Amino acid sequence: MLSTPHLTSARGKHLISRVASGLPRLGPRQVAEAYLVGTLWWYSAGVLYPARLLKWGGVKVVGGLVGEEPVGLPRPGLGRQFSKDNPEPVLLDAPSEHRQLVEEFDELAEFYELLVRPFSTPIFDEALLVIRRYLAPDSRVLDAGCGPGRELRRVAALLPQGEAVGVDLARGMVHLAHAAARELALDNCAFFQADVCNLPRRFDRSFDLVYSSLAHHHYPDPTAAAAGVLRCLRPGGLYCVVDPGPAWFNTLSAPLGRIADPGWIGWKTPREFRALFHAAGFANSCWIPLLPGFGIAIAQKRADSPPLS
Repeated sequence: MLSTPHLTSARGKHLISRVASGLPRLGPRQVAEAYLVGTLWWYSAGVLYPARLLKWGGVKVVGGLVGEEPVGLPRPGLGRQFSKDNPEPVLLDAPSEHRQLVEEFDELAEFYELLVRPFSTPIFDEALLVIRRYLAPDSRVLDAGCGPGRELRRVAALLPQGEAVGVDLARGMVHLAHAAARELALDNCAFFQADVCNLPRRFDRSFDLVYSSLAHHHYPDPTAAAAGVLRCLRPGGLYCVVDPGPAWFNTLSAPLGRIADPGWIGWKTPREFRALFHAAGFANSCWIPLLPGFGIAIAQKRADSPPLS
């Protein structure tokens, strides 16, 4: 069954009121976005959740691994640093050149999680089964495009001696993610407003693992993002991208994404992900299918990477 949010709380009623108040102002873009959300929910109920049940029952619903899996993991992590030094969100001093790509996400921040949860939950459930294989209790992890922080909070719960750091270009998302983590008394989280294509220099060689969940297709410059992530990883660290991949899914869904998904740039196939990682300088990479249409692309930094000059 779909996991549906509880809407009888004061926050739920407030969100419904916000959505309802915007209905008279619906235009073509908003109608397209509503259609996108409906399509995602339909795909979740009709494909993703049934596929998970079949997968749990031992039925093969997706293909096999392509490429080389990471080696030498898990290992002792880097522990806590940013969550100790930055108890409040760290915001940009000046607007990013890509700020126009996240303006709608700022407007949607309060109810974004409510809209995407039925769709994103089964995908990240499967992704986390893979990611956690490479984590130690003291790993330091970066969520590159954390949104309201729901996935980040789940990762943070796996890191009792480590930490989860979230970055997002949308200021509203950063504030919302920080407030939600504090509400749950998670003291091993930190949040930064930052452009994934231009990550802070203070992050250099500072993370055991960097991941993005259903965010990579919003990156305006995937090449710069991959190079920045490589810079921020310790030697032997991992970059994990959860996103669509199979050509059939990309072809069918790209027209709707282009029209209705705010900030949509484009999907990549498993081959294109691996080529991107290779060009950025990663040592090896692989694609692991998760559910129909979705998978996780993983790249590993060289274990003998020299220090930054």
